Amino acid sequence: MGGSLRSLAATFLYGLPVCFLLSAVNKRKIFITLSMLLFAVSLVETIMVAIYGSYIVSGNMLSVLMTTPGESAGFLAGCIAKLPWALPLVVGLALAIHGSSKHTAWRPKVALAAATLVFSVAFMAYQITVKWRNTYTVKFYVENTLLSSPPYNFLCQAAETARQMHLRSMIAATDTMTFHTQRTAHAGRETYLVIVGESMRYSNLSLNGYSQPTTPLLDKQKGLLTFSDYYSTANLTMYSLPQILTRATADSFETYYKERSVFKPFQECGFKTYAISPHNILVSDTHLTKGCDGVYDVKNDCDAARVIDSLASIHEKTLFIVQLIGSHGPYKNFRKEDALFTKAYDNTVHYTDYNVSQMIKAIDKPETSAAMIMVSDHGEDYDLPGSGHGGSCTPGKLEYHVPLLFWHSEAWAATHPDKLKLAAAHKAAPLNADNIFYSVCDMADIQLGKEYAKDYMSFLSPQLKPHVRKLLVPDGKNFIVVK
Repeated sequence: MGGSLRSLAATFLYGLPVCFLLSAVNKRKIFITLSMLLFAVSLVETIMVAIYGSYIVSGNMLSVLMTTPGESAGFLAGCIAKLPWALPLVVGLALAIHGSSKHTAWRPKVALAAATLVFSVAFMAYQITVKWRNTYTVKFYVENTLLSSPPYNFLCQAAETARQMHLRSMIAATDTMTFHTQRTAHAGRETYLVIVGESMRYSNLSLNGYSQPTTPLLDKQKGLLTFSDYYSTANLTMYSLPQILTRATADSFETYYKERSVFKPFQECGFKTYAISPHNILVSDTHLTKGCDGVYDVKNDCDAARVIDSLASIHEKTLFIVQLIGSHGPYKNFRKEDALFTKAYDNTVHYTDYNVSQMIKAIDKPETSAAMIMVSDHGEDYDLPGSGHGGSCTPGKLEYHVPLLFWHSEAWAATHPDKLKLAAAHKAAPLNADNIFYSVCDMADIQLGKEYAKDYMSFLSPQLKPHVRKLLVPDGKNFIVVK
């Protein structure tokens, strides 16, 4: 109900300017053009409020520009469902255009009255309190209370989107960087695997105590550890994936544009490296996969295991990073044999259980030292209207409390008994995506140069220390602390 009231308020906040504010324009063609532009912006913002209870942010815009068709399907479905909330905008625009050539005498007065009403309602609705002393600086106040509210928000977020796109254009400077890695020679075959799940929340895995048997294969998987207190560092894939695979964090995301991904340390140590995903961001983000020996854009999640099995049998030292479609809305990514549960979301988790188990089989070969780390990019709150992630700058725990799994082969355990004990000891430690880059390198005994090393961030290290966990919100520049 609260979201609906906010939607209605947003509709009127935009509908009044469309109906009246531009009615002072004497040139009818100019008036109609400006009205249509404002209508388009109003429509976008109103739909965003109807779905998420907040206005559009740069992360939403970047997702539209950069995401894959599969990623956008759930979002578009939510938008269509909320179109009725935009009906007052349509009616208001029609009335404004119809009356634009009449009653010229009262236009200026109505425009002034409408403008006054709009700003009055906006300030009352959001209960803006100016705190000039130690709480707000002038810059903070202007950016976060004025420019983030209608009718300025869309333009400001568009400018922020352009800034982030510019940063991405500077990525080429990382071509020559190196992590100055060191590694003692390891005899024999080695295979390492990183799996990034999609929209999988911690609480829906029977492995983690869920009442439905959604992970029957992983429940019985030998050598598997599950961590209970792992958080994602963003609730939007385009911000969470780089923080998993690079040293970027919620409060220093620009590191993503300045450094290479975790593929690079493995490449420096002579590993063959491969990226695999069915049309998700991993295979379209050329910066994350730069230098890879192969990027495989497969058809379905279940195809990843076959690619891994084939390549791991050819090369002695390999690293695979897989990004799944997993449990992304509209929750149709599963086979007929996975349709065991009333909730479609649970069926997608059951399908992921099958795929992860198959990938473990693909790397669990005799006399092969193998290990796997699996996390989800973010969680999902499917009880919310529309998309269950990526829209709110104050997400609930279901959007960031996600699974972290660690698996090892018998050969890896035999040569890394101390690390195995430490991983088990840290199962309840407070972790997040900040730990993954260093843990992936650590499970392969790769030591980073002093400039990049943070041994205390690996959950396989005796030096592991807790840190403040932060989440980059969908505007791409601010973060919140999550506990």
